[in-house]
Amino acid sequence: MRTIQLLSLMTAAAILGCRDTTPPPPRAPVPPAWNDSAVRRHDPPKPLPHQGADLSLKPYHDDPLLVDAPPETTAYLDAYARVGRPRITVFVNRTLEGRLITAVAAPAANTRPAAAVPADNTDPYLAVGDYDEVSAKAIDYVMMENILADWLSANNRVELIAPMMVRRKLTDEQVRDLQSGRQRTLADIAQDMEVDVLVQVQARPTRQTSQGLEIRVIAEAINVRGGQSIARAAVDVPPPLEKTRLNAYTRFLARKLMDGMTGSWQAMVAATPAGAVPPAPAPPPAVPPATRPY
Repeated sequence: MRTIQLLSLMTAAAILGCRDTTPPPPRAPVPPAWNDSAVRRHDPPKPLPHQGADLSLKPYHDDPLLVDAPPETTAYLDAYARVGRPRITVFVNRTLEGRLITAVAAPAANTRPAAAVPADNTDPYLAVGDYDEVSAKAIDYVMMENILADWLSANNRVELIAPMMVRRKLTDEQVRDLQSGRQRTLADIAQDMEVDVLVQVQARPTRQTSQGLEIRVIAEAINVRGGQSIARAAVDVPPPLEKTRLNAYTRFLARKLMDGMTGSWQAMVAATPAGAVPPAPAPPPAVPPATRPY
């Protein structure tokens, strides 16, 4: 019995001797999320010097305007004034199967070579069903018409009748006749719209590619009252037919037309007899004075 008590005392002494009486460490306060003194495991990424915020940023991104006048503009405007400032309009056929009005032979006095345009019946155009209809419907004829009219207006120094105004005045039958190349429409345009020169444009499909439809754009400027061809032009436009590409190729088309019309008008002036008085140029349209916004 005495032995058991001795063992119990020794066990209790051993237990009491191994107990850790050190007080726990003090509780550290957790800093709030907005406290900059908080310890971060990962530093937030910082922009490089050239990647900093641009304080000059504006709410809109304006693409540069193509305002450079074609190099043919000066001669074009001079010849335009010498023949009496004829009224011009542009008409782009809204179909790939249309035709241009067949003009009569150009005056013999016009010896200046014009842009060579292959005849419609000799070019390998795609027939209906040989090209993607979706690509054909995606051609923006209105944009092409407006861009060409803008270039030919030479910054509004040429009296150009708005294409949409002419189209609104034409009946559906007249539009179909014009797009089919019937000459009888010229008399209606000359009488109803008082137009002197019609610039008609026709796009024809030449090749279907993986990027879209390739088209050939043919244009001809016709003297409405006499039916004479005074300028011709053609250009192949590769796909895709997006805004920038249409603008560039339509500008080239306008340059060829301006050069051809300049040559025809200069020949008309040169063919005027020495004693004859050429028609007096019509006065340019009045420009309204600039107003200051309030």
